[in-house]
Amino acid sequence: MTHPTPAELLELHFGETGALRAARLSAHARSCPECSSLLEDVAWATRLLAAAPEAAPPADGLERVLARVAPPGAPAPRRKAAWPAAVSSAAVVVAGAVAVALGGASWALALFAAGSLVTLSLAPALILESQRRGGAPAAR
Repeated sequence: MTHPTPAELLELHFGETGALRAARLSAHARSCPECSSLLEDVAWATRLLAAAPEAAPPADGLERVLARVAPPGAPAPRRKAAWPAAVSSAAVVVAGAVAVALGGASWALALFAAGSLVTLSLAPALILESQRRGGAPAAR
């Protein structure tokens, strides 16, 4: 017989194996100190849990947990102003419109390239900030 897994020994302890398999597992456990020790530990835990008084959870348990997480009357966290990003974005859009209006397609292309580089350089910081604020999309 191969060495049984802890799951198989737990099935033996709780009587969830067939008679033939239980006999083989029991014989192995009697000769294997490691398996015997595991079964003794499980039996000890089972006796300890059986001896514990049955008690229902407190009726206000959820409220007490929630009170510890966010105490009533605690100030809401301050949100940082989003106007600096909006102003800089608006400035780039206006500058691009002016460059196109003046007929300088090369200026518009250069402005687009510069804006792209600024956006790419700020993207990691913006992503981290949105995740810190809880704006991360839910995992699927």
